[in-house]
Amino acid sequence: MEQIKSAPKNGRKSKRPTLRDRIAELESELSDLQILYETTMEHGTELENELITQNERMETLQKKMRRYLSPQLFQALVGGYGGENTAIHSRTKLTVYFSDIVGFSDLTDSTEPELLSAVLNSYLTQMSRIALKYGGTVDKFVGDAVMVFFGAPEPMDDTQQAQNCVRMALEMREALYKLQVDWKQKGITQNLRIRAGINTGICTVGNFGSEERMDYTIIGNQVNLASRLETAAPPEKIYISSATYALVEDLVDANFVGPILVKGFHQPIEVWELIGLAEHKTAVSSYLHIQDDTLHLNALDLDLTQLTDSERKTIQKALTRAMVHLAKKND
Repeated sequence: MEQIKSAPKNGRKSKRPTLRDRIAELESELSDLQILYETTMEHGTELENELITQNERMETLQKKMRRYLSPQLFQALVGGYGGENTAIHSRTKLTVYFSDIVGFSDLTDSTEPELLSAVLNSYLTQMSRIALKYGGTVDKFVGDAVMVFFGAPEPMDDTQQAQNCVRMALEMREALYKLQVDWKQKGITQNLRIRAGINTGICTVGNFGSEERMDYTIIGNQVNLASRLETAAPPEKIYISSATYALVEDLVDANFVGPILVKGFHQPIEVWELIGLAEHKTAVSSYLHIQDDTLHLNALDLDLTQLTDSERKTIQKALTRAMVHLAKKND
């Protein structure tokens, strides 16, 4: 028997959604999607802005790190050569350079702090640029003292590191001659002269310090020897150990000083005085000769149109040195 469907209680038939109702539902869904899209875009913009801000902070931090770290160490820390190995202490052969300015301490008592700061900063800036030019790692500045080493964290063969170091030392000394001319124009009348020491030997290199603060540096007896040679060197002289001289003998002009006793070493150390590069050892001396308190400047009769660039630079060096020595105050 056919079953009869019961009618709705209210007595009306079910109403099917009309096209207008469906359109209204779609418009509502579209509105919800629009709100969701705008919310997503807003959050996406916030995330993008946050990423931009973080990148700017990272760039600022890296710029600050570059000012306090050598390029070699900076690259090692941010993922260049060496990586995490920079934290490992290792024993390796390095060439170490120490220098300071003779007479700078006396200058601090008679010079205004602003001028003194400008002089020191210009000097250290120039020395840093020269060190980086030759691939040296600037270890530290202590007042006017400079410490640079070659061979870490970027590996460098023994001969190359020693040759780069002596080239750097000679250029640093030459740069000081030029800086002195500028300083005298600013009122620095004292004669400031550089002295330096260089040694090549096995050193311990790595991070040293506390849990809160670490320094990437080198330690060892060979480091101490470079420092002692710098202390023993007279003003304007560069002393190098026999170990360094053996690696640069064909490159440089040097005079044998002799075995000397230095603090902390029981046996005399054979020392050489670095004069210049072999290819230029007679160039400057052909125009200028300085010995103790005697200065001899050869008479110049030059056709400027016929000078080569090399001759012009050599004469400029000779005249610059002569000006510095002529400006010395009598003690």
